[in-house]
Amino acid sequence: MTGLLSPPLSSETRIIPGIARVTRHIDLPPQPIYDISTDEEFEALLRMLPDKVRRVVAPRIREIEEIKMQAFGPLEVLYRHAHLHYPVYLDMDEMALLDSLGQWRADGRLGMEGTLHRFGRLDTMQHTSVVTVRVAKAFEGLAEPLRPWLKTADNGLIIMGLPGAGKTALLRDCLRILGERFGGRLFVNDSSNEILGDGFRPHPTTGLLSRVPIGDPALQFSKLNQTVKNFQPRWMAVDEVSAPDDARAIAYARSRGVRAIMTWHAGSLQSAYDEQEEKTLWPLIRRNEHGLTGPPVASLGILVRGRGAYVVFEDLEDGFKSVARQELPAGVQVSVAQAGRWTHRELTLTG
Repeated sequence: MTGLLSPPLSSETRIIPGIARVTRHIDLPPQPIYDISTDEEFEALLRMLPDKVRRVVAPRIREIEEIKMQAFGPLEVLYRHAHLHYPVYLDMDEMALLDSLGQWRADGRLGMEGTLHRFGRLDTMQHTSVVTVRVAKAFEGLAEPLRPWLKTADNGLIIMGLPGAGKTALLRDCLRILGERFGGRLFVNDSSNEILGDGFRPHPTTGLLSRVPIGDPALQFSKLNQTVKNFQPRWMAVDEVSAPDDARAIAYARSRGVRAIMTWHAGSLQSAYDEQEEKTLWPLIRRNEHGLTGPPVASLGILVRGRGAYVVFEDLEDGFKSVARQELPAGVQVSVAQAGRWTHRELTLTG
């Protein structure tokens, strides 16, 4: 398949090139979104950073998305709307201190007990050379514009988007809304412990959800199967479906009546359909080399194009059939106006 053929553009049709034929466009005013992360989470993170780095990032820590520290290189800080370099350089002794923060997993990641923050590392000649910190926040209200679809989602949900689009942040808030219906019957399989935090102490956003900490993506397949066989979940959440075994386990769970909410790295239904690396997503799309073989494992799809910018595919089966015919799938475009900074509240709202 070489590309999607766009249907003729009418006065009532809007095209998002390569993504969707928009059947409805919903424009919403700014929505209330609350950062419910606690000060204690950020204080714990700051204590783990070298003094010279802490002094730079502490005043604006809640605005930071990522911190990158590299041996003898400048400190890099990614804010929501800026990527800045600071003349702060770490020597090998300071990098070694970062290496001793905790037990690094085989995938080069390290979480923090009771928080959503995550460290990642690279080594050169058995010495830590680069460390990044994903400064995570828990936002309440992100998924509210999508509540009408989440309230009636009974057959699975796929959240798609390119890296950094905000899939995991949206997933967390979708779980809050789904948890209102399913509570502890919704099991969160946390491959890198980014959804609900690392360690034995769960993040406060866990609520009534059942948490299955995994930590190492290599263990995800066995943990998914254990969840299905031993706990009879009604719903299962999986972040970053990135291996064929993960997809097969989710497809197996679906055959046992378990609905799944999951995230994929995909910028469109077409890129998911065409995905060739180990054909990871094919068991979930239900396709082979010859085309579609049945309905996908979820009926609802949400493409995250950025904060407050979504395309909702209300019928994924019909959407993938359109892609297989080299046509643009029908989608609902949801656009939420952005209005300055989000409000911080330490206490979870109940409404």
